Formats: sequence, structure tokens, C-alpha cells
Amino acid sequence: MKFPKKILLIDHEPGVTRLIRRALERAGKYLIREEHDDKLALNTARWFQPDLILVDTAGQTQLDIEREVNSDTTLRDTPVLSLSSLRSESQMVSGGILSGYSFFAAPVRVEEVLHGVDELLFGKD
Repeated sequence: MKFPKKILLIDHEPGVTRLIRRALERAGKYLIREEHDDKLALNTARWFQPDLILVDTAGQTQLDIEREVNSDTTLRDTPVLSLSSLRSESQMVSGGILSGYSFFAAPVRVEEVLHGVDELLFGKD
């Protein structure tokens, strides 16, 4: 029996997390928890112990969450996938690595997020 991978979605916008949550749940491989308050994000992550944290918050708040995750002994090995609002021409790609973090540059399609999550948690085909 395979257990679903746990994903924590962190975003201020419930509409964004709802869209991503539904798409991930349809895949049938994930157990999803949402958090809409940055101040509770780290505690939620400690409690939920996700296999992946998907973050879409603004600038410094997102960096703070990522730093807190990396400095927490129970979470430091948890990958963080960022939905970024960076919009310069050189950053308008489907994804990549920036300062050691996986990210998608906005705007991003849900299919790209699903593919990236699948690749991070299950490896490349």
C-alpha cells in the first residue's frame, strides 16, 4: 500500500490554494493541507510534517518562511517549491532554481505546478 505524499500549501489567497489543491487531489497521490497565515506557517509545517511545501507569498515574507523551514531541524530536508511573482523577462520561464530553491515564475499554469510537484516527489520519468 502506497501512502499519499503530504503537501503544505502556503498562500494568502484561498482561491489560489483551492485551485492548486483541487488539481493535486485529482491526481490521487497527495494529502493536502492549506495555510493562509504566514505567522502560523512554520507551526503548521511542524505539525503536518509535509513531504513538500508549496509557497506563494510576497517577497520578504516568502524568504522568511523558506529560511525558517531550512533552519528547523525537523523540516530542513523538506523541499520548498515557490510560486514566484518575479516577472523580469529573464525570469519568465516555467521554472528553475534560484538561490537553492525550486520555483515557478508567474504566471504559471496549474499543469506546470503538477508536473513540478510530481517530479520533486517521485523523480523524473
